[in-house]
Amino acid sequence: MRDKNLRIMLETSLLVGAALLLSMLKFWRMPYGGSVSLEMIPIFILAFRRGGKMGILGGALLGFLKLLLSPYIIHPVQLLLDYPVPYAVLGVAGFGILRQRRLLGVAIGSLLRYLTHVASGVIFFAEYAPEGTPALLYSLSYNASYLVVEAILVGITIHLLGKRREIFEPDQG
Repeated sequence: MRDKNLRIMLETSLLVGAALLLSMLKFWRMPYGGSVSLEMIPIFILAFRRGGKMGILGGALLGFLKLLLSPYIIHPVQLLLDYPVPYAVLGVAGFGILRQRRLLGVAIGSLLRYLTHVASGVIFFAEYAPEGTPALLYSLSYNASYLVVEAILVGITIHLLGKRREIFEPDQG
């Protein structure tokens, strides 16, 4: 049992570290925050290998690490909505049918991340919306402009990785 717990802790730390490194490799940056990267891939792999609880934990750890490295804080709730929560919700891909249907898991996890960023945008960043544009419409379109691209890239990558099934299966030893 100790060996299994140690494996899970090591795997989680390696995948969260990989996600953090991938978050620094950006294909495209948005002017007010947000970018296209492949940072979600290791969190989804963790969720598919170890289940939703570990996926949520790993995602939250990634969010807190990103907060430590490049914080932009205007309110405690905004901190939660922009850092640990959007990455933690990726872990839902490790629950139930989403764990077997990985592309659906990626889609649902990415959608939940998108919704947390949209909520943050509406509540805390409405002043960036062009005059006459409702904050909700602006936040929906702004966040979709990079997260949809990222979700598609991540989905394609997860699909390709799925051809090597052992990536998503935890060791039995």
